[in-house]
Amino acid sequence: MTGPVLVTGTGGLIGGAIARALLAQGRDVVGMDHVPPAGLDIPFLSHSLPDPHRWHEAFVRFGITHVVHAGGISGPMLMRDAPARLCDINLAGLVALLEAARIHRIARVVWFSSVMAYGAQPDLSPVTEATVLRPDTVYGATKAAGDALIEAFHAEHGVDAVSLRVASCYGPGRTTDCLMRTLVEDALAGRTTLVRDEPGVSRQHVFIDDVLSAVLAVLRATDLRQRAYNIGPGRAQSLEEIAAAVRSVLPNASVAADPAGMPWNTFRLGPLSIAAARRDFGFEPRTGLAEGAARTSAWVRERPSRSS
Repeated sequence: MTGPVLVTGTGGLIGGAIARALLAQGRDVVGMDHVPPAGLDIPFLSHSLPDPHRWHEAFVRFGITHVVHAGGISGPMLMRDAPARLCDINLAGLVALLEAARIHRIARVVWFSSVMAYGAQPDLSPVTEATVLRPDTVYGATKAAGDALIEAFHAEHGVDAVSLRVASCYGPGRTTDCLMRTLVEDALAGRTTLVRDEPGVSRQHVFIDDVLSAVLAVLRATDLRQRAYNIGPGRAQSLEEIAAAVRSVLPNASVAADPAGMPWNTFRLGPLSIAAARRDFGFEPRTGLAEGAARTSAWVRERPSRSS
């Protein structure tokens, strides 16, 4: 892999981590987001998705060869009262990127899909990339539609784009609703975390470093056999297992089931199979829940405010 990499969403959890990792490898990185990322000294272009002209400007001005598109709306808990705008940002933004990548012959585009593209499945059997997509949220629909567009742009126009269907990514830097961070924050404040615990759902938390390793591997890979890959822990995790991981760091952490409690980070489907990612680019999640809880706790303690 040679040439500058454009990383979008550099102010977010995944985009910021990717930019820092590429810089550590000595790569030329250009950032893109609403505002310049703190602590990252890289060339930067502001971009309010889906403005198509910004892609062309970035590609021509910086000679971009690869793109990691981590920008956009990052979960179903966001922009729930503006579904059309959500589609505009997530889907029209991707269309504009794929078209610019086609015109400028970008070597590879990595885009973030989501476990939410699968929607509710009939049972909790393992889910492969061949599982029928049944999105039941507008957010999930933008991801399922984006996956289809990536397949089509590749098949019809030869655009080398890959989507990563990521489970619940957590770790230092995540500020949207997150069970692991909430358990840590509540334990530090002496509160019990209230969680909606329903039958027929799974929890699948994957640490940011493991997602990062998948992205870097996909950027390097020369023989990808498919356009979409599952990225997750490879198994389901129970609420008690996650709580126990936090208690290994903060012994007073407690959780209680409550119908009005936190509903996020659960999915009506089985564990994402990571067999294809393991086969094609050696993906292997290596950060256990206890280590992830410890690193999340350290980050929460260092934050100026625990309110977000």
